[in-house]
Amino acid sequence: MIKGKAKIEEFGPVIGDILGKVGQYLEKVKSPPTGAPFTRTFQFEKEVLEFEAGFPVARGVAPHGEITVTELPGALVATTVHVGPQETSELAYKAIHSWMAQNKKAEAGAPWEVYLTDPERTPADQAKTQIYFPVC
Repeated sequence: MIKGKAKIEEFGPVIGDILGKVGQYLEKVKSPPTGAPFTRTFQFEKEVLEFEAGFPVARGVAPHGEITVTELPGALVATTVHVGPQETSELAYKAIHSWMAQNKKAEAGAPWEVYLTDPERTPADQAKTQIYFPVC
């Protein structure tokens, strides 16, 4: 996984670049991904996202250069699948926050997204992104 920062309008290409680098490293160390790529967002201020992006793997991978190791938290989460272009995923986040308010749940950590479809092979209006938001 690689940590990064990007303006919202540059997020897609930046994520693509990062996931390419991580994927190449995983090939080099012969540790193929065991699932779909993810990003976890730690901060979103002034149209800039601070995040980490990578792939799940079955066994430990040593850090190398800008590639680090992380673990997604085991937590109670609110989750939904957003279908459509990434630019409209804000609607899914609003739905999760609405559910949290109705069910008296509070944010309990950084949310993450798992990209269930390949943006190079799937039309944007059919893209599927699973969103996880830790709650308590």
